[in-house]
Amino acid sequence: MRRLSWLSLGLLLIVAPASPSAATVATIATTAPLGDHQEQSVNTAPRMALKAAVAGATAMGLPWVRISRALVLEDAVAVRIFATDENPEPDTGEEIPDHDNGRGAAVLEPTEQRL
Repeated sequence: MRRLSWLSLGLLLIVAPASPSAATVATIATTAPLGDHQEQSVNTAPRMALKAAVAGATAMGLPWVRISRALVLEDAVAVRIFATDENPEPDTGEEIPDHDNGRGAAVLEPTEQRL
């Protein structure tokens, strides 16, 4: 019996380092005040909210971010991002889960757009 426990312990020590590492993922939501619905305010508020969200992700050591949702409310703009410490590799064809409805969302190629 003692020999079996040493064998299982040895096997565990060999297999444990070979297990894949898990990525750290966070969902960060921020808001910025919206003074009025003029074009300048609607352009500035999302930038402020996004800047705060990215700063939070960077502080947690998560360099990769993806904008999940942005909403213009009555008196504020809300932005939600997904942040991770691993490259999401958008060209793999895998789906990213949509946490709102439980279904997968298609992975889109990154595009440069102004907020």
